[in-house]
Amino acid sequence: MKVVIIGSTGQLGQDLLRVFGDDAQGLNHQDLDVTDSVGALKELQELRPDWVINTAAYHRVDECEVNPSQSLAVNALGAYNVARAAAAVGAGVVFFSTDYVFSGQHRHRHTPYVEHDGPKPINVYGASKLAGEQLVMLSNARHLVVRTTGLYGVPPSRRGLKFPDMILNKARTEGQVTVVTDQVLSPTFTADLAAVVKQLVEREANGLFHLTNSGECSWFEFAREIVELARLRVRMEPIWSEMAEQRARRPCYSALASVRLAEVGVKPMRPWKEALKDYLCQKGVVC
Repeated sequence: MKVVIIGSTGQLGQDLLRVFGDDAQGLNHQDLDVTDSVGALKELQELRPDWVINTAAYHRVDECEVNPSQSLAVNALGAYNVARAAAAVGAGVVFFSTDYVFSGQHRHRHTPYVEHDGPKPINVYGASKLAGEQLVMLSNARHLVVRTTGLYGVPPSRRGLKFPDMILNKARTEGQVTVVTDQVLSPTFTADLAAVVKQLVEREANGLFHLTNSGECSWFEFAREIVELARLRVRMEPIWSEMAEQRARRPCYSALASVRLAEVGVKPMRPWKEALKDYLCQKGVVC
């Protein structure tokens, strides 16, 4: 089975390359620009993969509010270009979406969204990703649409520090960490996500899946766990979303869970606290 991974230099792309091993070929933005439909088709015609895994995304959530055309170009039309090109060469496609397709309004804590819940995005990023989901499903019958959230991973990312590293950096340099406490999610270790994606691809699974580490927490609880595992003495200050100076609205609750993994014989991903401890161990922070 030959797999092409688009966006292979990112943290998720790097973990996907690792789990698929010799079966995988990575492409960066210079190799394949998802907004170029002709170029995408030409590249995949040359490579002739069995599966195309598209991790390319424009995910600067606040920037999407002021640049919706770029958000739609990459997250929606770009997803469509890749899915259609994959279909043209007989390949399946994997597309990564987000918890931000949900509004999170009036959602009770400990009732995570599952695959059959109806989406209702409240920001441009979520809307663009939802459009991408629908276009992928429309254009390629062999599709996996994966919703996930709160990604962090060991491989370096060109887009700066991920949340655990940012928290550790602030704790060590400033002695104080300020984090929103009214946004709840399911933090996800990209190594775990990549491993489950491989299982689904090998099973020729089809359709929409929620893939996150199990459980939920607020961003503040996530940060507190990072600091406690690292055994750092730091002042933790919770704040509300309206104090965070974020341009885009965020769901107050967007934890995810899956009912579909059991249908295809795949175990749920491990709890987020276990995954976080493993991540920090790999980083040499704690073991």
